[in-house]
Amino acid sequence: MYTLYNIKGVSDERGELFFVQNDAEIPFKIERCFWIKNVPAGEKRGCHAHRTCGELIIAAAGKFCVDVTNGKQTEIITLDSTDKALYIPPYTWCELHDFTPDSLCLCMASQPYIAEGYIDNYEAYREEMLNRNKKN
Repeated sequence: MYTLYNIKGVSDERGELFFVQNDAEIPFKIERCFWIKNVPAGEKRGCHAHRTCGELIIAAAGKFCVDVTNGKQTEIITLDSTDKALYIPPYTWCELHDFTPDSLCLCMASQPYIAEGYIDNYEAYREEMLNRNKKN
């Protein structure tokens, strides 16, 4: 349903540097990066699933929570460290919430933005998952 990765980093007297690159560490080639900041208190982001796109989510600053579900079970993951990355595979519903005022959410995606690839209604997502499971 998801994978939590440790992000590589180096540290010396000048500070810390963390990095993600296209290698065996992450399960896809990065095709798009975007970030989310200044989320008002009480607002949610995400609230969708992708049909074919995978995403890697990092709290580059601050803290926020991610609800991840496959339609049957839900887990809540708190991202509050720059050395952790949450991988959201296709057909996984996620909702980001409880952003601290200083939050910066960095996302890396396996595909460019394709509007038709999104399922942005939870009931439609559950129905599509049910139909997918019947076929398998």
